[in-house]
Amino acid sequence: MTRQRALILNIMQESPKHLTADEIFALARQRMPGIARGTVYRNLKLMEQAHEIAKLEMPDGADRFDKTPTPHGHLYCDGCGSLQDIPVIGLVREIEDAIGTEVRSYQLTIHYLCPACRKEQAQ
Repeated sequence: MTRQRALILNIMQESPKHLTADEIFALARQRMPGIARGTVYRNLKLMEQAHEIAKLEMPDGADRFDKTPTPHGHLYCDGCGSLQDIPVIGLVREIEDAIGTEVRSYQLTIHYLCPACRKEQAQ
């Protein structure tokens, strides 16, 4: 693992958010001023291909990256754009029972309004 790749992984592990490539680049640049944008993008792609991280395609903005490569769902607030993990183990088991075979992978994003956006909208 290169120093750049270790730095990118460390940034992702430290963040409570699902970061965009540009956010990762900005944070990496603070710690390693000489790092190039292309290096960050290339490493993110390699890390995704190696299943070390997951890429999340976002409906209205830049893709984000998830430090947890194992399958799980996400809650996406249509108001503020916040994104958080949600376990869906029971749902996957139900789907497997219904189709009679193992689910190998999935991407599940549930759109909703977070409590803060719901409160703001009610006012």
